[in-house]
Amino acid sequence: MKKNFLIAFFAGLLAIFYSCSTDFDIIAPYKEIIVINGLVDGLDSVHYIRVGKAFLGEGNVLTMAQQTDSTTFGDILTVQMEKLVGSSVVETFSLDRTTEIPKDPGIFGYPYQVLYKTTHSLLEDATYRIVVKNNQSGNIARSTTKIFKDIHVSSPITPGPVDWATNPDYPAFVNFEPTANAKVYDLIVRFHYREIDSTGFSVDKSLDWNFSDRSIAENTIKFQINKNEFYEAIGRNIPYKSGYTYRIDSLAYGHLALELILMEGTEDLVTYYKLQNPNTGLTIDRPTFTTVENGLGLFTSRLQHRLYRGLDANTQNAIDTSVYTRNLDFRF
Repeated sequence: MKKNFLIAFFAGLLAIFYSCSTDFDIIAPYKEIIVINGLVDGLDSVHYIRVGKAFLGEGNVLTMAQQTDSTTFGDILTVQMEKLVGSSVVETFSLDRTTEIPKDPGIFGYPYQVLYKTTHSLLEDATYRIVVKNNQSGNIARSTTKIFKDIHVSSPITPGPVDWATNPDYPAFVNFEPTANAKVYDLIVRFHYREIDSTGFSVDKSLDWNFSDRSIAENTIKFQINKNEFYEAIGRNIPYKSGYTYRIDSLAYGHLALELILMEGTEDLVTYYKLQNPNTGLTIDRPTFTTVENGLGLFTSRLQHRLYRGLDANTQNAIDTSVYTRNLDFRF
C-alpha cells in the first residue's frame, strides 16, 4: 500500500496534542504554556479543537502524562473563534467544552479527552483566528489560518458508475485544480462493502486504498489509478472467510461502493511533518515549530473533498474474475 502523507500525518497529529520531555530543569519556575492543536476544514459541519497544556515536574514524565490535570485545564478557559478581514474582527463565536469523543489508550490519559467544539460554518477563503484565554491567570494564546476554497474536480466528471475493468492495464485518473495556499495533496479511494455471515448477520465495512504519488501538469493535480491495483487492494485487505458473502448494493445510509477523498494541506502541515520526521538516521534535537502565538501547537487548514461513485457491471464482473478477488464471494 502506498504511503499516504496527509492521512498518516492527520492520524499522527491527533495523537500528539501535548508536549512533554525528560530534558528539563527541575528547579525552573513554573510557566503556563497553552497548547492548541486543530485542523479545520470548511466542508466539515462540526469542528473540534484540542486545547491542553505543556507540563514538567519531578519524577517519571510517562506517569505524569497519565494524570489528566498534567495535560488539560479545568473548565477555566474561554475558547473563541474570530473571523478576520484584514486586521479587523468582523465576527466572534464561542466553542463549547466537550468530552464526547473518547481517546484511545496510549501515553496520555484516556479514555476521556477535552475538546472544544463548534458547529459554526467556516467560510471558504476566509481567515479565522482561534483565541484561548485562561480566565484565572489571564494568559491568552492565539493562532490564525485561512480556510481552503473548495476544489474543482475535472475527472471523473460524470456522476455515474465508474468503469475500472475495461482495458484494466490502461490507467484511470482523478484530477482536480488545486487551491492557492495548498502545498501537499493526497487521494484516498475508500471501498465500501457489506459483510454477511452464514446466519445472515451483516456489518458495513470499508477499506482505504491510499495514494501520495501524483503529478502536476497545467495547474492540475493528477492521480493515476492503475485498475488492476484496485482489485489487488481489495484482495489484500478483505481476508477470505468460509461461509461469508459480500455485497455493495445494500449499503446503509445510501452509500455507494466508491468514495474518492481528495485532500489538500498547508505549508505549515508540511513543515511540521518534516520537523517531526527528519530524513536522517541521526538522533538530533528537533527544532520547535508552532503556529501559536504565546503558546505551542499547530492550528491550520485542510480540505477533504468527497466524491461518491458506484461500480458499473464490467467492474463488478471483474471483482468476480480477478485473480486477487475471485475467492471472495461477492454478490451483486
